[in-house]
Amino acid sequence: MIVQRLLDNIPFFWSFTEEEKDILIGLDCYFESFQAGDYLIQEDAEDNALFIILKGTAKVSKRSHPDRVITILEPGTVFGEISFLTQRPRSTDVVACEKMICFTINGETMAQLDSQMQHKIKDQLIEILVERLDQMNQTLLNLVR
Repeated sequence: MIVQRLLDNIPFFWSFTEEEKDILIGLDCYFESFQAGDYLIQEDAEDNALFIILKGTAKVSKRSHPDRVITILEPGTVFGEISFLTQRPRSTDVVACEKMICFTINGETMAQLDSQMQHKIKDQLIEILVERLDQMNQTLLNLVR
């Protein structure tokens, strides 16, 4: 019940029914805890986990510029979607800024879901990617002005 309430507060899960959330909670998806300084993702690693931050923050950087923070990820943020969807190596480092709790799902767990749930997750990821593309386009337009 507590876990489901946590998911209820995250926009990614808003389109999921209570039954679908129960299915996700009951699978091999899991809730991972991280401490400040822990790597959630390492650049060039070949894993396919998708993360959704439930609590805490993390910073994103590139190995070539470790002191330059690309962005700070906050509760509700979904990340790791590129490797999750494409099986490509990780493109950045993601490091916990403080104690964190993430909902994590990988490709093997995704394969256990029925096609309707898989499509719902992919649809959510497409929405996120489109929103990020729109934001990047706006940033580029602002730079040109």
